[in-house]
Amino acid sequence: MRFPILQVLFQNDSPATLLARVIGIISPIGQDMLVKGRDTYKYFSKNHMLYDRNQDTNRLEYLIPKKTSLRHRLPMGDQGFIDFVSHLLEINPKKRPSATEALKHPWLSYPYEPISS
Repeated sequence: MRFPILQVLFQNDSPATLLARVIGIISPIGQDMLVKGRDTYKYFSKNHMLYDRNQDTNRLEYLIPKKTSLRHRLPMGDQGFIDFVSHLLEINPKKRPSATEALKHPWLSYPYEPISS
């Protein structure tokens, strides 16, 4: 049996680069969440620009998230799966589905054919 090569969805070197990946792939973090965030000041400037410390120069630098999509990062033909993962990765916890709501997603009830080896 051949196993697919696993890729890390949110590759990062630091919490700030992780945030940049999440913002670039999923969506920007809402201003209301940044204002209420306990640790926002560690990663975002007062005007809500993401920054990180350059390891070589020890200087603070702005990070510009590279815009991409789950479809690009999870290259597969199953759009239902992409939609399901996107549903689960909603940044705003007020909009994110509960476990009960997530279990009602149509992708989980799709009648797929069994995989034979």
